[in-house]
Amino acid sequence: MPFLRRIKLYVIGFLLGSILVYGLFHNRMPSWLPETIIKEELLQWPLQFTKHARCRMECRGISEAEITIILEEGDINFGKSKVRDKPCPSYAIEGTTEDGQFVRIVFAKCDSVTRVVTAIDLNVKHDCNCN
Repeated sequence: MPFLRRIKLYVIGFLLGSILVYGLFHNRMPSWLPETIIKEELLQWPLQFTKHARCRMECRGISEAEITIILEEGDINFGKSKVRDKPCPSYAIEGTTEDGQFVRIVFAKCDSVTRVVTAIDLNVKHDCNCN
């Protein structure tokens, strides 16, 4: 079999195989990035809001729905997270709310609940009395 024909058959087989693998496993591949794994773990439990978080949310005009969207679509800031905290490691997730606020929400991963610890507006300093 001539060399060029072998190359041609190899390329055709490779492309067909790639299309088949993509079709079979698209959206079913396990996530392997640390950020994705952590967010999936946080999303599997119900949200529990601390008194401090409720106060900060009210002061900054952040709704529970926006907190959920930040958890789903935001980015984990590992520099501000405390992943080795015991008994509940905490993760700072940053994103933009529906009204354009750039916020950092701190979530604590506890036994069977995801605790919302605080909500911070990173662009505007609010005078909240939440002690």
